[in-house]
Amino acid sequence: MKFSFDTLYIWLKNGNVRTLNFLPNKVNVITGESSTGKTAILDIIDYCLFASKHKISDSIINENAAWYGIRFNINGKCYLIARKAPLGNEVSSDYYFSSLGEQPNGLPYPNTPETALKSSLESDFSIDRDAKVSYGGRLVKTGSKISLRYFLVFNTISQDIITHSEEFFDKQKDERYREALPRIFDLAVGIDTVENIIKREKRDEIERKISKLEREGERVNKKQSAFYSQLSSVVKTAKEYSLLPEDAEIDGAVSALKDMVVRSQADTANDLPKKYAELNSEIHEITRKIKNLQRFSSEYKNYKENLKKANDSLKPLDFLEKNHSKIIKTSIFDELISALKEDHGIIKKSIAEKTPLDSNVSAVIKEYEDRLKWLRVNLAFHPEEVKAFEDDKAKYIFIGEIKAKLDLYEGGDDSANINHEAEIQKLRSDLEELSVASVEDRKSLFAKVLDDTIQDYISEVKLALDNYNGYLSSFNYKEKKLELRKPKTDFIDNNVGSSSNHMFLHLFLFLGLHELILQRKAPHVPPFLIIDQFSRPYWGGGEGGESETLNHSDISKVKAALKLLNGFIDSINKDGGEFQMIVFEHINKELWEGLPNIHLVEVFRDGNALIQQDMLEQP
Repeated sequence: MKFSFDTLYIWLKNGNVRTLNFLPNKVNVITGESSTGKTAILDIIDYCLFASKHKISDSIINENAAWYGIRFNINGKCYLIARKAPLGNEVSSDYYFSSLGEQPNGLPYPNTPETALKSSLESDFSIDRDAKVSYGGRLVKTGSKISLRYFLVFNTISQDIITHSEEFFDKQKDERYREALPRIFDLAVGIDTVENIIKREKRDEIERKISKLEREGERVNKKQSAFYSQLSSVVKTAKEYSLLPEDAEIDGAVSALKDMVVRSQADTANDLPKKYAELNSEIHEITRKIKNLQRFSSEYKNYKENLKKANDSLKPLDFLEKNHSKIIKTSIFDELISALKEDHGIIKKSIAEKTPLDSNVSAVIKEYEDRLKWLRVNLAFHPEEVKAFEDDKAKYIFIGEIKAKLDLYEGGDDSANINHEAEIQKLRSDLEELSVASVEDRKSLFAKVLDDTIQDYISEVKLALDNYNGYLSSFNYKEKKLELRKPKTDFIDNNVGSSSNHMFLHLFLFLGLHELILQRKAPHVPPFLIIDQFSRPYWGGGEGGESETLNHSDISKVKAALKLLNGFIDSINKDGGEFQMIVFEHINKELWEGLPNIHLVEVFRDGNALIQQDMLEQP
């Protein structure tokens, strides 16, 4: 984005117009005494850029102003925005807008609604309907549109925070802006992009859809399980009343029930209990076989254990054989030992060999158990006796109940799951095609590059940092603040001493952020910075005046800061970029002699101020 202020306007109620003119690619300095209206310039700019509340001083300034306005250049266009002065604490909703930067004849007049004007300007900030908050807070909600005003916190260092030890961004006492900063920071500095946010939201949406379909699949499966748990009872009852053939199996039971409901008549089956008896008989037979096989398996296991024990008892033979020459033998020694060795060999072979019995018995038992399970399931579908309805009414009531259950669980068939699976696979395929950049990796890399960039600034003004001139930059991403790290350690100094050091840290951080924003061509933050009195630490509480002077060491630090700002403009221009600063100060112009990028706008002394006394008189 390209951006620079051209003119600030104050249309007074008496018809006079106060103007201040700024130059692009310069450090525009307005210096002078306290209470002359320097800080009000920042408040007026903020007010013209859609502030929902204002801090413009009522004394002298707001009590005499009718309208405030700013003319600025943005992306090759010149705009003028004017806003009617607030009435007391109430901001105005009246805006004047010229897309050509034309000043109205006389007082401005309302010609553009705030929403339309804001929408027009947001397009120049590359903020469209897709630029949304990715995660919410108490005031900034998830999915809400990002306001261009959130990005303006990167463009000001007010006197309230210039020496603050913890806060580095303005408006952090306002909860909305405090919530907004971490939510728009990545977008502002180029860590994240609107395109990547859209992809991430698309990814999250697909993952939510997949999760929903998977939950629906689980629900269907539970529904199906509940249905089939009741199915056996329904089928069995239908067979008892001869509404289903006795040989109807579980796999075809649902289809048979549907046919029965359609026909609304029963198929006769004279031998209904016969199938039940056959299944029951086979169950008893298989149960008996399983018990016999299990008993056999247990006895065979005992047999093998006994062989092992016998083998252990014959192990001394190995010792006798090794010490054969040392043993005193009887006449039957060799015959006895030979026989025992033969038995020992047979036992060892029996233990070592795997016979079919070792595996086949278990396999046969498993087959019988599977068959037994199937038989018991099917037995539940067959009645033990034939029953008859009291009358046709009872029969059709029962048929109606079956129809209701089938209708209730109609969604529990396999086709529903097949459709879900196909949809889930399609969504997973869409998910794989999305290339979402890892923001976490970019955050880490950004912090490293920012520290390298800021380290150059630290080296440039290191003598002004006193005891901390050798320390290293350490950007705290979570807290959004700059800290200093002791070299060759992980020690972060949380108290860097004087307010002068805190002031330099604020300058370092904002210059570093803007350098990277320009380098990455991040489109949302305009390239300007307004600094309200960076020399405040050297004036004793921020009160500067004509009679006040800086001591020698303070002068060197102020000059170091001015040189830093001047050098930043040089560096940006050399890289083909543009940047503008507006600085409010108490210092004299002699301090920036020889720095070509510093431009004196006005000196507010000797009666000159934002609102001059003679301008309050009737023209």
